[in-house]
Amino acid sequence: MTPRPAQRKPKSDPGPVSVAAVRLLQAVKRCREAHAELEGIAVAVSGGLDSMVLAEALHRTGVRFTVLHFDHRWRGASSRQDLLWVKRWATARGLPFVAGRAAKAGVVGENEARESRWRFFYDACKEVSCGQLWLAQHADDLVETFLLQLMRGAGPEGMASLRAVRVKHGVRVVRPMLEFDKAALKQIARNWGVEWREDPTNQWLSKFRNRVRLRLLPYMEKVAGRPVREPIWRAARVLADENEFWEELLPQVWPEKASCSLKLKPVAHQRRFLRGWLKSRGVPGVGFESIEAVRSLLTDLHKSKVNLPGDLHCRRRAGHLFIE
Repeated sequence: MTPRPAQRKPKSDPGPVSVAAVRLLQAVKRCREAHAELEGIAVAVSGGLDSMVLAEALHRTGVRFTVLHFDHRWRGASSRQDLLWVKRWATARGLPFVAGRAAKAGVVGENEARESRWRFFYDACKEVSCGQLWLAQHADDLVETFLLQLMRGAGPEGMASLRAVRVKHGVRVVRPMLEFDKAALKQIARNWGVEWREDPTNQWLSKFRNRVRLRLLPYMEKVAGRPVREPIWRAARVLADENEFWEELLPQVWPEKASCSLKLKPVAHQRRFLRGWLKSRGVPGVGFESIEAVRSLLTDLHKSKVNLPGDLHCRRRAGHLFIE
């Protein structure tokens, strides 16, 4: 029988407003001002600590927003209780509430669950005319994502994929809490008297991310003899800033053909350009192998064609690369 998630009741207010709480309210206000030209804010609220603190922070700044909740249907009745609990929170504050649920009950793969959740978020934002989707991912999530992507062999873009602002499917995704770790969020929750619900699936070691958080990171700190989360967090933020720099250098409109003069550029430039170009030409699953195969056409005069995913090919002809 799946255990019912406990509802956390924070300790009484410890006194003066904490420094972390002030910082979070300031961060939320800055984000709101930075994206004020886009009407409508939707906030993904699972009922857990992170999303409840974000929702409370927005509410305290006087912002009206739509609460989105997605039921993965992993935990039967307790998942339904999470939905009703979040709905009551939103209703008590006069906030619109939109719920979605997985097509079928039961545990599915992490990728499938993520795709279902994101599909609901984007569809819901369009349905309620919200141009912004605010997510409660924080510093610890950034560290875990960095390690997950590193172990998958991702490049700098993948390791820094958890960005503060990103536009996808016409929705601006905003993550205002990437500078706050879990400990700070718990302190804020105690200070504000925020309640939340615990999701027991966060302890399931069958999930890769949970193993990284519960096993790998503590072991890394044991081996290193010091904390490692903050240095990893800094590295991820540096990569994110460098990605923004590269995006300014790369084309806004990609050409149909790529000039072989690209070989005169540094290797890092070649890889960045070819990754964007291949994706713009509809090549699926662009990864290191595909990019290196196409890059070889720039210098290896003994070959003029390489195979790509999706039964596509890249050819070199008359000083240009093209996809067929």
